[in-house]
Amino acid sequence: MAKLQVASSDTGRGPMISVTIDNGPTQHLFIPKDLPPGVDQAAARLLAAYTLLNGEAARASATLLPELIGPHMMRAVPGLLASPYAGFVDAVGASARENKKVVADLGAVPASTVATAAIRQRAVQMFDSAATIGEKVRLATEVFGLPQLQGLVEVDALSILPDNVQSAIMDRYLMLSYASKYGIASKHPAIATPDNPIPSGINNDAVESEAKAMIAAIRALTKKIENCSQIARDCIAYVSIACQCPVGQAFDLITKQA
Repeated sequence: MAKLQVASSDTGRGPMISVTIDNGPTQHLFIPKDLPPGVDQAAARLLAAYTLLNGEAARASATLLPELIGPHMMRAVPGLLASPYAGFVDAVGASARENKKVVADLGAVPASTVATAAIRQRAVQMFDSAATIGEKVRLATEVFGLPQLQGLVEVDALSILPDNVQSAIMDRYLMLSYASKYGIASKHPAIATPDNPIPSGINNDAVESEAKAMIAAIRALTKKIENCSQIARDCIAYVSIACQCPVGQAFDLITKQA
């Protein structure tokens, strides 16, 4: 067992605290300013709890023998951290579920009609008969519209493509689905030009831009949620250092009520 040292700083992107075992490892806990919706308050409470833990570590290191610091911190952790940690995990989970719901809603393939079933079937046949992967990708990214892509998604035809290509095609599918489901075309009428002073139809560039922005926001939120998973892992590692105990034991401490 050894003494503990604690520190805190503002990185400009968010606060960061740390705990260090004398002549040993350091663990940082960074809470970014840019968090998923609904997570800010839980994250603030979590940081406050860990700041209190740092205070307890400093007091213990100043007043207790080194061999008593770890056991003392183990007794302190459940009362200080269990509730804030659970609240953070719950808040992130709620944000993740809402994000997944949006993606699932946009990615769902509606039931086919007589007309759309024929379109989907032809698209799948064209995709399957394409001689090369490159031709399949061209069909899915340049030729097919929403009805045809619905056919591919419905039968999981894209699964034969590399993961990064599948992801790009699915983003396009979600974009087209969003534009259709929320009727954003009506918000973007065609713009008058000298050659077409009384336009009709829609401004396809504006529709595509809005749809792309929506999908980009979904992907950005997914990344933020993934970052929160790392924060939770850092929380556990932080307790491991502060209590000078294995990670598994730290997890047990942080997830039980006092």
